[in-house]
Amino acid sequence: MRKIIFLVAFAHIMLLCGTGLAANVNQVSYASLTGSEVITFEDLPQVAAPGVNYDSIFTSGGAAFAERFVGQTLSYSGNNDVLGGAPSGSLALQVGLKGQNINIFAGNYGGKYGNVLDGLGKLGYPDFDAIGEGSFAVLFSTDQSEFGFSIIGGNGGNAYLSFFKRDGSLIDTITLSGLADIYYGFSREGGIKDIAGISIWNDDGGGVGLDDLKHDVESNYGVPEPLSLLLLGLGLLGIGGLRRRWND
Repeated sequence: MRKIIFLVAFAHIMLLCGTGLAANVNQVSYASLTGSEVITFEDLPQVAAPGVNYDSIFTSGGAAFAERFVGQTLSYSGNNDVLGGAPSGSLALQVGLKGQNINIFAGNYGGKYGNVLDGLGKLGYPDFDAIGEGSFAVLFSTDQSEFGFSIIGGNGGNAYLSFFKRDGSLIDTITLSGLADIYYGFSREGGIKDIAGISIWNDDGGGVGLDDLKHDVESNYGVPEPLSLLLLGLGLLGIGGLRRRWND
């Protein structure tokens, strides 16, 4: 009998592990995050609202951004995006319709002037009622165990986060209620590094923007690799040599 009880308990534990219930993502304070990688979007042009419209996948701070992941479905609640479904296959970004993808604009927030990331909702760019009401997804080139950000323009609504592995499988979902202009942090239970991407949508009445995206493992989407830089340098040297020969 004891052996049967042990086997049943063991099978139950294995089932929990297999479904991802034994390890999830916990909401923690942003200040407790140990990672030093922070995406501020200051590598992009600073343009006041309605800012700059991006109708394609773009990179900033070594991460890649678009409306959602391939396989996720998009619907609307009023002017706000609503994400559903699940990524199909290996995690990959899906660009939204023209004017409904991603927006970056600059303003004064928290005593500093800088860029903010926003999803563009149903009404589309440059309508101010679209800015911040759309969904967006971030994809890292390396797996993470931590993630955090600051909310800009929170007005008591909700934000819905989904954390995914590289193969597109769901790790956990978290709902943030009563959105305010504060910092939020998230940590993988056990410090497991398997967060490849996160999708976010919100139902806040005025929409929200995000800044200071913090994570713990360097990501290098859009960053030239050392070999590429070396080849570029050699190419420039070659061009310089040709110019000298031509001038001689």
